[in-house]
Amino acid sequence: MEEKKPSTPAVNPHEYSAIPELMNKISVTTQTIDLDSIFTKDVTNSGSFDLRDVRKITFGKLLESIPIPTLLVDMSHAIVFANESVGKIGADPATLEGRWFSSIFSSSSERQNATAALNHVLADRKTNVFEGLIQLGTRMLWCRVSLRSLRFRKRRSVLAIIEDLTAEKKQLIINQKYQQLVQVFPIGIAEFSLTRPISVERSEDDMLAMIAQAQLVSGNCEFARMQGQSTIEALKGSSLKSLFPFEVEHRALFITWIRRGFPIQSFENRELTSSQTPRFFENTLVGNVKNDYLLGFWGMRQDITNRKQTEEALRAARDRLEEKVKERTAELLRTNQHLVQEITEREKAEMELAKLVGDLQEALAKVKTLTGLLPICASCKKIRDDKGYWTQVEVYVREHTDANFTHSICPECASKLYPDFYPPQS
Repeated sequence: MEEKKPSTPAVNPHEYSAIPELMNKISVTTQTIDLDSIFTKDVTNSGSFDLRDVRKITFGKLLESIPIPTLLVDMSHAIVFANESVGKIGADPATLEGRWFSSIFSSSSERQNATAALNHVLADRKTNVFEGLIQLGTRMLWCRVSLRSLRFRKRRSVLAIIEDLTAEKKQLIINQKYQQLVQVFPIGIAEFSLTRPISVERSEDDMLAMIAQAQLVSGNCEFARMQGQSTIEALKGSSLKSLFPFEVEHRALFITWIRRGFPIQSFENRELTSSQTPRFFENTLVGNVKNDYLLGFWGMRQDITNRKQTEEALRAARDRLEEKVKERTAELLRTNQHLVQEITEREKAEMELAKLVGDLQEALAKVKTLTGLLPICASCKKIRDDKGYWTQVEVYVREHTDANFTHSICPECASKLYPDFYPPQS
């Protein structure tokens, strides 16, 4: 449903002539304006402005000259005038004039707060300042609104000066989130501030002395715990050299950090606890440099004792492994030498065996053998050769093998042939 605009007429800034003396008191170059200094004689005891003696055109030019967004709201809560500075917050003066003052706020609760503040100023005629979320089209702005009572030509009005705090609010939220994030970090974080900015062109000794005296201004609980404190508040104001390693052996590291222009620099150190237990820390510094001046720096500390112990255990295990590898290598070398010797002996034996096999093969090549079926006479025992001739057994064998015969007579034949000399055996 379209909002009904109030019928209260707006102020016409061109109705009367200007008053130069009043306009000369207004500085349009500043971001804020002190209305009390302009209307010193026209401020009543209640704190409201009495503009009965000021002409409309002068008042209109006065509002236009204010360099921050300004609205004029009448007793019916209608906006009757908006200066050109409302363009800074993305609004068009023509679209604001005639709207209800509370309608520029984003939510019902914001509108109720604005209405209550406006009623309070109209009733008590005292300044009221509040903050709220203003919606102008698609833009949402967090603003501080200052309401000041005015009386102009027998009419009571309210001057609303709007200050855009969106950027500051965002930065505040970012800082709050940053602080929350810093608090949950598992490493110690501390911010150090210098007594005054240091030019990067100063001598290294001067810069080193001033850095050593830099004071802690903020940090997280982990950093406080590392220093034996429960909260960071107990450490605020402490110097860098009392919280970070700053002995002679670390001087070269800080000098290098200075020469390089204060970039991220890390180094490790070893400290003894009250019980003489060694602890190891990794320290990191990074400077906040603007326009060749060191404004401050951040310091971070991380307890790396467990990591160092793990590294030492790994180093010892690696040394033991290397020793075992050396022993195993020597053992493998001895085994290899033994195997080489065995291989040499085996090759020698194989060569001897090959020679023996060769000799046997050569001997076998000289051996003649008889194979197959030999036709032999059943009566005279002659053997038929391949040419069809019948020859004595001993002749055939002598011709076909390396065997030779010697003649003798068996006992049975001897008895048959020579019974007188070899009687038959029973």
